[in-house]
Amino acid sequence: ERRIMNRFAQKPPAPVKAVITAADVQALRDTLEQVYCDEKVGDYILDIVFATREPKAHKLDTLAGQIQMGASPRATLCLNLAARANAMMHGRAYATPQDVKEIAHDVLRHRIMLTYEAEAEEVTTDKVITDILNTLPVP
Repeated sequence: ERRIMNRFAQKPPAPVKAVITAADVQALRDTLEQVYCDEKVGDYILDIVFATREPKAHKLDTLAGQIQMGASPRATLCLNLAARANAMMHGRAYATPQDVKEIAHDVLRHRIMLTYEAEAEEVTTDKVITDILNTLPVP
């Protein structure tokens, strides 16, 4: 097995052609910083993340026994950034609640830890996120 492992580890890297310059990446980052996120959209992001931590406080009693650990503050930052990036990719200079909804699963799915019981019942983090998005009021 060592020979197999070493043979795969010693393959020369495939040639990679640049598709974007560092300057282009920086320009995109600069543009992203200018994408506006209204306070109401920010509150919606906070509500979503807080609902993963304290579902009962957000009228999501059924999720209380399914979530062992909710999303961290970093999830809030990433959901805001991803929503603004989603808006930018759709040609807008402002984020909407729909941007948040479209990206929420990708941002939160790995940031929520389910209880053993939830996993035994085949509950997924995607289902939990969908339940949160379907329950919380959208601004």
